[in-house]
Amino acid sequence: MTALAVVPDVWLPDGTIIPGPLYGSQTPRFWTAPPRHREKDPDCYTCRSGAEYPCGCGDFQSADLLEWSAGFGYALDPWQRWWLTEACGTKPDGRWAAFECALIVSRQNGKNQDLEVRELGGLFVLGESMIIHTAHEFKAAAEHFRRVRDTVMSYDALRKRVKSVTTSHGDEAVELRPKPTLIFGSQGRHIRRTVSARLRFLARSRGSGRSFTADCVVYDEAMILSDDQVGASMPTMSAVPNPQMIYTASAGYHDSVQLAAVRRRVLRNDQTLMGAEWSIKAHTATCRRDEVNGRKANQYVVCSEHDDRDDPRSWAKANPALSRRISLEHIGQELNAMSHAVFDRERLGVGDWPSEEEAWAVVTQDAWEACALPEPGGATRPLAFAIDVSPDMTSATIAAAWDLPAKNPSAIPARPGERAQGHRSVIEIPRGCAREGTAWVIPRLAELKKQWKPLAVVLPKNGPAAGLIDDAEKAGIEVLKAGSAEEAQAFTVMVTGIRDRTVAHLGHELAPGLWAAVASAETRDIGDGGRGWSRRTSEADITPITAATLALWGLNKKRRSYDPLRSIG
Repeated sequence: MTALAVVPDVWLPDGTIIPGPLYGSQTPRFWTAPPRHREKDPDCYTCRSGAEYPCGCGDFQSADLLEWSAGFGYALDPWQRWWLTEACGTKPDGRWAAFECALIVSRQNGKNQDLEVRELGGLFVLGESMIIHTAHEFKAAAEHFRRVRDTVMSYDALRKRVKSVTTSHGDEAVELRPKPTLIFGSQGRHIRRTVSARLRFLARSRGSGRSFTADCVVYDEAMILSDDQVGASMPTMSAVPNPQMIYTASAGYHDSVQLAAVRRRVLRNDQTLMGAEWSIKAHTATCRRDEVNGRKANQYVVCSEHDDRDDPRSWAKANPALSRRISLEHIGQELNAMSHAVFDRERLGVGDWPSEEEAWAVVTQDAWEACALPEPGGATRPLAFAIDVSPDMTSATIAAAWDLPAKNPSAIPARPGERAQGHRSVIEIPRGCAREGTAWVIPRLAELKKQWKPLAVVLPKNGPAAGLIDDAEKAGIEVLKAGSAEEAQAFTVMVTGIRDRTVAHLGHELAPGLWAAVASAETRDIGDGGRGWSRRTSEADITPITAATLALWGLNKKRRSYDPLRSIG
């Protein structure tokens, strides 16, 4: 008697259990495709002529392709069959409905199987005379070639039609024996000619594919694809009556400009192309972080509108092959082994896509990145704290500022309180000091005051944070109040310090909230020519940078009167 397989339960981050197995979603988070006859249209001659097909004339070609591939070892998942059906949809005249097709899904989910079916089907079923498969690196193209070659050589029905398999380095190809083939000429005319179909495998370069006339060009690893490389191969299709371009990739990088442009068209439901992406709806820079109630594995985010990175249900949304080719256990190991940013990109489909929108309106991203400390270290006395509250009073931040000791021991201030040459001031959001609500602020501030004996605790006299001044003073905390003029002065000190690299921070990984605040912050006019951070018009919660700016101002203001003996005891 065969033992029943044990189906593992799935543990959620809140400790609840759902019955397993948890399978990957077979539906992408978003997709688009050109209109076509998906079901039989009684008024369409082509639909009526294909009476043996259950589908409309727009799916005849894909139906043939899927039926053919099943006979050669391709047991495709539902999502793979769906994508091939959409990508290989046709117009009533038999031409592709979509000239461009895109598939963005994390690695090891099976996108290369779809490419194998499309490419081999193009050779053996569709009668395409030249198919070019490109990858960013030759080793990736060569690996794909080996899989295709193994399939071709494993089946007599395919092998008998092969004229040659070229394995020379850089010239890998599968070439079929010549046969009469029906192609589409100009103005849709049918032409029969003898064609020796080929499938070539190339590493991308500026000129790769420039000398070939291709029916189908595949850009694998399209997250590493330049417009120059596309420009080198796209003209090869200009004389082909029924061409198709295919982009396949995992999530993009900040410089994935070409793929990002295609992806934006998919997001806008541009029905001139076919495209799909499996990914999660990731938390944004504006999502609230709470280091007390949030989970470290989720970067302390507390938000119900987006998908958590440590929730197996998020893994299922971004990985259609979950519990088929990819196990929950392995993804859990990846979560522990990878940085959050890498895990989000490689497993959850969260790309660092280049944006069309303007950001970094006050300081440039390059300037801010240059201020990141490679080795942050810990805070040192003397330091100052500052508090700010968001305009809707739903969150607050306590920031700290202190001086980073100069690396040159001889760089000693000439007078007490002066900074040595090369000295930098560090701004930071202490642990547990960026949270929802405001009730926690004064108790946490009292703890910090007792521990660090700060030079100053700064609160703005204007705005929502002013409501905490009385509470702070009742708790025995001496407050340095900053009015509009002081905020303008503080803003100038911060922006100048970023420009001159006399201000330092802990970087994107350790301080994502501060990074996001600087990126999205706007400014406002203060007095006669002064500027300050604009809490009201900025898109995100900018309390991390407004509080840090006031903390830096308080540190500078009180530094000269600092007595080191005050920090003893």
